[in-house]
Amino acid sequence: MGSNTVEIINTDIVRARIAELEYGGGGTLITEEDIRRILIEETGIEPPQNIKVYHSKDYKKQYLDGEFDSGFDGTIIHFYDAEKGINQAYTITRGSEHNEKDLKDNAPLDWIYNALGIYTGETTNQYRHASLFNKIVTSEIKSKTSVELKNIGIGHSLGGNLIQMLHLLNSNLFDNVYAINDAPPSAYQLAKLDRDFYYELANFFEFNRRDFKQIYTIPPKDLKAFAESYYKEQGKNIHHLTNEEDMLFAASELRGFLDLGSRTMLDSNPDFESIRERIANLSDEDLYEMQKFLVKYAPAYKAGGYDGLIKAMTGIDLVLLQDLKSEWEGFSITDNPVDTLDSAWETMKKFDEMAVSLRDFIEQLPVLAENIPVILSIFTDLTSEEISVIEGELAGMESDVIEIRSMITDLMSMSTMEDLLTLNPFTFFENIKDIKEQFEAIDSKINGLMDRFDKIFAAIDRAKLDFGAAVEGHSLQQVSNALAKKGRRYEGGNLILYKTGADGKKIEVNLSSSVRIYQRGMDSYEAREESLKRYQAAYDAVFLDDFETRKRHLLSQIQDMETNPRAFRSVFNLEDSEISSIQVHEHIPPLPPAFADRMEEAVHHFQYQFDKGRRLVTSIKTSIEKMFNEEKDIAAIFELR
Repeated sequence: MGSNTVEIINTDIVRARIAELEYGGGGTLITEEDIRRILIEETGIEPPQNIKVYHSKDYKKQYLDGEFDSGFDGTIIHFYDAEKGINQAYTITRGSEHNEKDLKDNAPLDWIYNALGIYTGETTNQYRHASLFNKIVTSEIKSKTSVELKNIGIGHSLGGNLIQMLHLLNSNLFDNVYAINDAPPSAYQLAKLDRDFYYELANFFEFNRRDFKQIYTIPPKDLKAFAESYYKEQGKNIHHLTNEEDMLFAASELRGFLDLGSRTMLDSNPDFESIRERIANLSDEDLYEMQKFLVKYAPAYKAGGYDGLIKAMTGIDLVLLQDLKSEWEGFSITDNPVDTLDSAWETMKKFDEMAVSLRDFIEQLPVLAENIPVILSIFTDLTSEEISVIEGELAGMESDVIEIRSMITDLMSMSTMEDLLTLNPFTFFENIKDIKEQFEAIDSKINGLMDRFDKIFAAIDRAKLDFGAAVEGHSLQQVSNALAKKGRRYEGGNLILYKTGADGKKIEVNLSSSVRIYQRGMDSYEAREESLKRYQAAYDAVFLDDFETRKRHLLSQIQDMETNPRAFRSVFNLEDSEISSIQVHEHIPPLPPAFADRMEEAVHHFQYQFDKGRRLVTSIKTSIEKMFNEEKDIAAIFELR
């Protein structure tokens, strides 16, 4: 792997597998070891020695600069070898998933941004944060290297949209861009971020550029043609890798989405018919209405994330409710009446604000009832019974909200300052108790309202079989398996080898795991052997070497006495006599043989165990090599690091 003209990450399968690492669960970050492993597994060639991985989380303070966290995540992988002329940076962008603070564990934030940020163009903060992260790290890399930097972009899903937007809006930023099952850029999104494009658009279609919403009235086919022509040159180095089953590829039929660059199609599930045709059959009038509906709530999502969106759509402040519940759970009238008064008064003010929002929600319910069937028709096969369930729950929401507003009105009436400031402690305590019980009743009713949402989602879930297959087709693992060589598949980031045995049964081996076991096992025995050598050296120094040192010292003193007897006159207390000679008859017995023999036996025992362990670990390697001898690079995969 030499020369800067050839990309280090140079195949679709390597790009897909490394991009999948970016979406690892549990907050797992891409490591240098991961990069080396995948490159070795797919190429059988030793990667460049100098690999550094930059994570966006380490630069958040710099690129956020006090702003609301958009949920953007990303990684830049840098390969550098000055002697071979290699200096390449791979920017892998990832959109928000579950990174923003919200109260729902499964809030689909990536899809919310797809709808509000891309489809409407109203939310641009993830693009801005991706751009700043890339700029900061690229500048850092350039300051430390002497070879010209080659930049490559990789992205999946919303990350695929972000990497394309970075390329389209920043001339010559990337030499190549690889978008895998990407959310395509939209003309609305580009118009929001690219002033020159927006002005040309306004001039060509003759609308008032001060009113951005007029862009939604442009016939979508005309808008698409104009935008694709405008960005054609800048987009020629964008390369798409797309599953036919991918739901975002299907969604690219929606108004305003662009198709730039080249595209390679995969079919990972021949039995599944794409939902692309369904979307294509939707009328532009319905799509326009849905777009207007989404535009209305984009500012709320931009300002407050998922919680802000829920509050804007329903009038219910989930964060406020959680705070109030926490505050009243530890509530004690007798501990501190003054604090109790403050808590009660603050709660009243907050509920008064919520009552206003709930009134707005009642007005929005008809819009929800009108738009939800349009949206659901894209992805589901709802039965008439399921539609009735949804319509019934939406109607029930209206009555629930009216009742909640009435309960808040009652709460406000029982919590006037005159009632709360009574000098009668029993009346005061009774009033506070009534307020607490009313709050709990309101909270219970709101939980019932949320249950209605859950029932709607459950009905949708039962009918979304095609949608689920489209979501599965969107995954990077599905892409990797569609690209896999014969006898290979991928699961959880691992390479699995498989074949049919002589008995007709399928044999599978997790090669990635086997290599880890082999290398860690060999490393472990090497470390133990080094420890044994150090122990043996220490033993020799303390016993054998020390004995010989003491013996030499003693013999040296004897020789000194025999060659210089007069110097020892005072030792023998002979003041009136002379010492003419001294003869020492020494007998220094050697160390018992057991000292050396036992150590030698111990070393031999442990060395035997180490060699036995190595043979066992090596047998894993040789067995797999024999079983899958058609894999030419398998020996290199085990040995290369």
